Amino acid sequence: METKGKLFLVTILASIFISFSSLCGYAEDVRGVTDTMIKIGGILDQTGPVAGDITIPATEGFRNYMSHVNDKGGIFGRKIKVIIEDDRYSIPTCIAAFKKLLFKDEIFALFGPANTGGARALFGQIEKLKVPNLTGAPDEAQVNPLKRHIFMPFNTYHDQFGVILDYIVNDLKAKKIDVTFVYFDAESGKVALASVRRWAKFFNFSFNTEIINMGALDAASQVMSIKRNNPTHILIHHGSPGTVALLRDLRKFGLNTPVYGDMITCTEDTVRMGGSASKNYIGAHPVSSWYDDGKDVEEMRRITLKYKPGTEMPYRNKIHTLGWIVATSLCEGLKRAGRYLSIEEFVTAMESIRDMDTGGLSCPISFSPTNHQGMHHTKLYRADPESGKLVPITDWRKTPEIK
Repeated sequence: METKGKLFLVTILASIFISFSSLCGYAEDVRGVTDTMIKIGGILDQTGPVAGDITIPATEGFRNYMSHVNDKGGIFGRKIKVIIEDDRYSIPTCIAAFKKLLFKDEIFALFGPANTGGARALFGQIEKLKVPNLTGAPDEAQVNPLKRHIFMPFNTYHDQFGVILDYIVNDLKAKKIDVTFVYFDAESGKVALASVRRWAKFFNFSFNTEIINMGALDAASQVMSIKRNNPTHILIHHGSPGTVALLRDLRKFGLNTPVYGDMITCTEDTVRMGGSASKNYIGAHPVSSWYDDGKDVEEMRRITLKYKPGTEMPYRNKIHTLGWIVATSLCEGLKRAGRYLSIEEFVTAMESIRDMDTGGLSCPISFSPTNHQGMHHTKLYRADPESGKLVPITDWRKTPEIK
């Protein structure tokens, strides 16, 4: 009996040792994961043409949420280490940043790129190397066709222009639609142009195009051309500086044509810099503003100001909220994946998110094994130059279906 007891005790101790060894070795076997840390990379322009009004606010929102998670103990005791690489909105630099993050830093997951061209260039490598990716590019090609490791926790440029045009046609009852589409000549602009072309066919309107270069300080020649064409509506895909240049020159030449923009134009920077020239501007965005109502919006403000006290004004723009939502979605996936984190467990966990309540930051977020686009709703906002705010003029609206 004594021998049997000893054998039983040895068996139990051996089982415990094997289990403990497996647990300790487990973290070493998963790229970017240890017992105390999860490495998350980001590829976001910090010094290039879209840094100031787009990717730096997104970076701040993302970092602030991760700092908050770490201050609460991390996720299953693991702190999040965020490593941001600056791609300067350049495709070659974007690819180099990806290689550095993956092979030197050995990240577990990636936020970005926000550079549409860079994001498209990395499709194959992200899938081949199985890198969980929360994209920063609102490009339909990110999620259609489905790519197992790429998730979009917001909606696309195509969705946003669809809601804008549905509003013009069905809410404003426009009897005539003659559009000029203004954009910058990069991959992102070409994606937006393709969407406008599809919507033009669906809503049966014609359109002309004008290009304003990134970094342009005026749009006088483009506005002169717009004046000759005399459109009923202007659609724009541009950062705040390009949008403001257009708005100011429209006012200078006495044109009151309404201007409608997608998410990269729909930021508080457009209102702040445009001033009274922004009075005819309406924008589409998948997230709420820094100053809007909602329990999680209030929490975002409180936490952000804890890390950066005294920075309530000027208002952080909507892209800050977007970075916060990307971080929220990523952390929800990490929590659902459980303590024994792996790449496939994380992907499966992300696909299990259904109607995640964002507390007013956006519409609910959902993914599934056949849908990696988290949102399909957009809200429209009108510029209010006096307050410097973007005031909502609709609720969350689903994108019309192109039949």
